[in-house]
Amino acid sequence: MTQTLPKIEELPSIGPKTLDKLQKLDIFDTNDLVHHYPSRYIDFSHQTPISQAPLKQSVTVKGEVLNFKNIYTRFGKNIQKATISDNTGYLDLIWFNQPYISKSIQIGQTYAFAGSIDLYQNKKTIVAPEFGDFNTGKIIPVYPQTNGLNSKWFRRLFQTNLKKIVDSIDLLELPPSLLKKSKLLSKKEALLQIHQPNNQELLNQSRQRLALDEILALQAQSIIQKQHWFSKKANRQLVMTPAMAKKFDQLVKSLPFKLTPAQIKVWHQTLADLISTPPANRLIQGDVGSGKTIVALLACYFAHLNHTQSLLIAPTEILANQHFATFQKFLSKSKLKISLLTSSSKLTPKQISQSSIIIATHAVFYKNKDLLNNLSLLIIDEQHKFGVKQRSFLSELEHLPHTITMTATPIPRTLSLALLGNLSLSYIDQLPKDRLPIKTFLVPQNKYQDCYSWIDQQINQKHSQAYIVCPFIEDSEQNTAVKSATAEFEHLKKVFPKQKIALIHGKIAQKTRDKIFTDFKNNKINILVTTPIIEVGVDVPNSTIIIIQSADRFGLAQLHQLRGRVGRGSEQSYCYLFTESTNQKSIDRLKYLELHQNGLKISEYDLRTRGPGEIFSYLQHGFPSLKLATISDSNLIELSAQIIKSLQSDYPSFDLHQLIESPHLSFTPY
Repeated sequence: MTQTLPKIEELPSIGPKTLDKLQKLDIFDTNDLVHHYPSRYIDFSHQTPISQAPLKQSVTVKGEVLNFKNIYTRFGKNIQKATISDNTGYLDLIWFNQPYISKSIQIGQTYAFAGSIDLYQNKKTIVAPEFGDFNTGKIIPVYPQTNGLNSKWFRRLFQTNLKKIVDSIDLLELPPSLLKKSKLLSKKEALLQIHQPNNQELLNQSRQRLALDEILALQAQSIIQKQHWFSKKANRQLVMTPAMAKKFDQLVKSLPFKLTPAQIKVWHQTLADLISTPPANRLIQGDVGSGKTIVALLACYFAHLNHTQSLLIAPTEILANQHFATFQKFLSKSKLKISLLTSSSKLTPKQISQSSIIIATHAVFYKNKDLLNNLSLLIIDEQHKFGVKQRSFLSELEHLPHTITMTATPIPRTLSLALLGNLSLSYIDQLPKDRLPIKTFLVPQNKYQDCYSWIDQQINQKHSQAYIVCPFIEDSEQNTAVKSATAEFEHLKKVFPKQKIALIHGKIAQKTRDKIFTDFKNNKINILVTTPIIEVGVDVPNSTIIIIQSADRFGLAQLHQLRGRVGRGSEQSYCYLFTESTNQKSIDRLKYLELHQNGLKISEYDLRTRGPGEIFSYLQHGFPSLKLATISDSNLIELSAQIIKSLQSDYPSFDLHQLIESPHLSFTPY
């Protein structure tokens, strides 16, 4: 669907200067103009006699102008004052520094005025009332504005030109029978009503209809991407023969633990993808410690049984080294070569070609894209750390490796429906049986010292280890109440004079970081003071305590990830949340984390209370520029999913591409 849009300069009162001002609001054509939605509304639809007009409510009153004065105060202020009357009473009107109003209001004439009535010098008064046909007696839209183009300008423009603009645009319309079934306004009616609502009910319906279009665009985008992905051929066709199945069962039995039912379920889903003709594109979600890595290991071993190569990429060297050690440990009896490729562990082309499994960091992989040429399987760990550009080039390849992405940040169902329709989703919703729930406490400020004393005791008696996490590396002049790692490190050396304490953060050289972390893993360090650099994949079973300083500065999903750095062994683990905040919403969020362990419930709560910002930043999805819709509106997203399903099943001639060709939407594909 292509359309030639009418030129915006053909509308009355729009010259070169006005065009420049409109462009500051991202309005370049009539389509942009009609999708420049009001940000809010003032209900002036209730016209009332002056004597009955209530205080502190938006009303419209109509009266004859009895007098009008320009008053100049000794302080240099300029006040315009008028008095109007109807047959029930009198009302004062006041404007500040608007002497030009005297040209628009004539004594003896009757006008409608709108605003909120207050008492001023003991008289009923409207301060800065709206007046004129465009601004009274109805629900008045208030628009995002720029210098020289205010809401009155937009109201005046739309009053005389809205229908002409809407009629001139080639609007995508859903099938009439589907609109009727879903009780939706037409697109044309919705655009007319959002700018000039007849009543509150039609305004609500128009907002719902246009918000629905935004969600439909996102869902259609995901479905089209999935169709594009599945139209490709996999680099290598994988099979599971009886002989392979026997070897595979032997590996599973050799593991020092039993797979959980959830791991088995997700593995079967993954295997079905791997033996299918189109390339797999599955996202495995799983709470911290749920065992995603073992599913990845099984997939890599399956690729090896097919005499093909697999690549697992991790966001950090720490995590890549950890995966390398895990794979070597559990695959030690299998005759396959596992290689590590990081900035500090290089591989020659020959070593790469001889490897069955390569474990690399995201950054190194991106510099070695030719690794994909002979690859049957690509696994991206902690996919939220893998940038949009790094992911998007995959779909440009002619032949694709089977791709599995993994995340410990559970994604709420509404987000999955709206944004991730291009992926097959699995969720490992069980923890291993020997994992004890992490006891979490929101610590009052007067109990901080008691908490430190208890930690000191645990280290001395049980040889436990602790993380202390701060949001910043160094103190901030703007946020003096927020703890920094460097300052806290100096403070804690005095609090724990007999313990070995180390500091780690992103500005410390990689080799030094690796040395500190190795010493911590080997229990040569008792307390590690750190930034959220340890958030992803760090696994030290002996660390059983974590304090998160200034916990209100983190989103719940990130706090849950950080909490997952402990509880990796069989001992009871503890998470302590410290905050100086007195904001009740922040306290309530931390209390929710204190009482809940399920990552999916936590992320859904975060979505409801804070919106999608943090989860989007985790997905690095390219935050959609939604004007009316909200990703947390589950009812709207469910309705959109039903409409898409109906379009695909009942209206096969309807092209979903039409839904995403909306110039006012901005969306970076996954």
